This record gives sequence, structure tokens and C-alpha cells, in this order.
Amino acid sequence: MRLPPFSQTASLLAHPQKGENINKTKIDWCDRSTNPVFGCDHGCWYCYAAKITKRFPKNFPNGFKPTFHPERLREPCALKKPSKIFVCSCADLFASWTPLAWRNAVLDAIYNCPIKHTFILLTKNPENIPKGYVFPDNVWVGTTVTMENGDWKNIEEIKTINAKVKFVSFEPLLGLLPDNVDLNGLQWVIIGKLTGSKKVKLDAYWVAMILGETERHAIPVFLKNNLVPVWPKHAIIQQFPQ
Repeated sequence: MRLPPFSQTASLLAHPQKGENINKTKIDWCDRSTNPVFGCDHGCWYCYAAKITKRFPKNFPNGFKPTFHPERLREPCALKKPSKIFVCSCADLFASWTPLAWRNAVLDAIYNCPIKHTFILLTKNPENIPKGYVFPDNVWVGTTVTMENGDWKNIEEIKTINAKVKFVSFEPLLGLLPDNVDLNGLQWVIIGKLTGSKKVKLDAYWVAMILGETERHAIPVFLKNNLVPVWPKHAIIQQFPQ
């Protein structure tokens, strides 16, 4: 099942501006990020992006209110080299408050991009992804699990999505993975620590328990470099799905 196309997408993608450049990123599991939708209503207390908008209000006239930037849909088309692109890194494409027209426009732009990038989508609301929807193989779909408020339920939900790569991002990792949670059926796991706050101190045992599960089920795992304060640098594993 394909979501209905967004009527403006073809014209927006046809003529990417010369010199137009998609953002390079410090996120170590992708090459670039793009935010055709910017802003989020989840209200996570640890959100780095919301803090940035408050620090630099002149740069963000809408603050962190979800806002659609259709001119950014064409950004991946300006890249000649296939890259791993994190789409909506400062938004949630599948949240209930993201209008369907915005969501369709972003997905349609991804599918019509002439460059075979790997597009990476991450959501806290995998339950909002239509069950009959089939993602192309170059679109990886993941969910965030922090171990707060029972969000580990998202793990079973993301496994029902029809995508070649279904993954979980344990970032920020704020607690221990429950014994009854099964990672089998995932194609990738990311683990990262809380940054910019001392509210929750990462326990290396939490990381070890997840790694035990990824090893048992032969799931590629990516340990972010920010784990080094609690995890030996020589033991930082950074694998990608095949």
C-alpha cells in the first residue's frame, strides 16, 4: 500500500538549487540529516533540539512548534553521493500531531529521490504507521526506547512494520531492559547515553544486558561514541545492517 502522493513533490524535486546542501551531522550513525518537518510536541525533558531553539530564539521564529518546510524536501536530491540520511531528526513524522499531508509529502519525496540514499526514520509512535504499508528497502524504520514510561512496548510494535530494516534506538538509555522484552526480529540496535544533563547516570550494566540480547540474536549493534565515559573505548562496536 502506498500513501497518496503529495501534489507539489514532483516540482519541488525537479530543480534542486545549485549549491544547496543538506546538513552534515555529528550523529555518528548517519552522514546527513534533513528536517522538512521541524519541531515536536512530545515534550521530552531531555530533548537537545528543543533546548537549542530556546538558546537561539532569533534563529527559530516558531520555536519548537512543528513546522513544515517544503523547500527542504529536495535537499537529498542535491547530493551526488549516496548517503545515510536521518529524515526529520528534530521532529516525529508519525506522531499524531503531524498532519497527514506533511507525512505524505516527506515519504513521497523520499521515494522519488533519484539518488539511492539510505533514508532513516525514527519515531516514538510506531503504532501510527499503517499496518499494510510497505517501505522500500532503502528506508530504515526505527523507534526510540528510553526505558521510561513503559516505552519498551514500542519494540514489539516496530517489529510489525513492513520494512527491510526495523531498528530500536536506545537513546538516551535511562534504565534497564526488562527481562520479558525480546529483541529478536530487529535488524539493528543503537545505544547512546543521556547528554547535556546529569539527571540520570548511565549504568554500564544496562548496556551489557542489551548487548547480550543483540549477540544472542545476531543483531548488528551501534554503540555511540558518547558511551566512552562508561564503556571502554576499545569495546565500542559500530555495526550497520547488511
